[in-house]
Amino acid sequence: MTSRIEKNKKQRSDITIEKTKNVTKIVIKVILTIIFIIFLIYLTCRYVGTSGLVVKEYSLEYENLPSNFYGLKIIQISDINYGSKTVNLTKIKKIVKKINSIKPDLVVFTGDLIYGNITQNERKDLEEQLKNINTTLGKYAVFGEDDEKSQIIIKNAGFIDISNSYDLIYKDDKEPILLTGVDSNNGNVETSFKYFEEANANDDIFTISLMHKPDTIDEILNYRSVDLAMAGHSFNGLIKLPSLGGLFLFDGGKSYFDSYYKIGETDFYISGGIGTRKYPYRLFNHPSINLYRLK
Repeated sequence: MTSRIEKNKKQRSDITIEKTKNVTKIVIKVILTIIFIIFLIYLTCRYVGTSGLVVKEYSLEYENLPSNFYGLKIIQISDINYGSKTVNLTKIKKIVKKINSIKPDLVVFTGDLIYGNITQNERKDLEEQLKNINTTLGKYAVFGEDDEKSQIIIKNAGFIDISNSYDLIYKDDKEPILLTGVDSNNGNVETSFKYFEEANANDDIFTISLMHKPDTIDEILNYRSVDLAMAGHSFNGLIKLPSLGGLFLFDGGKSYFDSYYKIGETDFYISGGIGTRKYPYRLFNHPSINLYRLK
């Protein structure tokens, strides 16, 4: 009798041990799976998400666009952040080559050229590459909060500083369009629209407004309506998840950060940028430039 009881106890003990082993194996598998998924997400964000270059193309129709500007091609580049872990000279060369292959009429830069410190040789190389960007009507720039020491590079590369200013863009010596810009650090909307104070100003002129920080758009539109506006800064949230949108928002880009907004009669586009900042990660949001075709 004792022998049978001991035998049953041993069987139950063996079953318990086996169950414990199975549970342990399952737990180990789950932990390893989680670690693998986290590692895969890290690799995707760090290397896949930050690679390549997407050209986001938009075809825009406007009733007040002068006929001589039908088919106008504008390329917007923003937030290059050269010197971050994701942008080097090789990538810059590829971007310039891609831009030139599109043969744009205008190229606009909406801020943040360099992130951190780079050498004098790197500054020179960067300037030479940006100088190689070709257009038929010109290159213009507004600067970001990090551009104080890099403005000279952009200007030497042939970009016209339009911060807190404006310019009339002519094509075929016919009716022009208006390009305005607002500075990121010391914005002055009033001076950027000073054109409308001129005696012969066209109140209905087709107007494009550039800024770095997207939230500046409210101040601009409170002052005067524009047809097309462009900004950078937000990276569209860097990490984008379905239904949730961008996860990382920055000061100056918390009200507006997605790729596109329709505000009244204004088409407002925000570039997802090319580089990264402190954290070199992107997800479902590859480096990009915007191409606008007007008609």
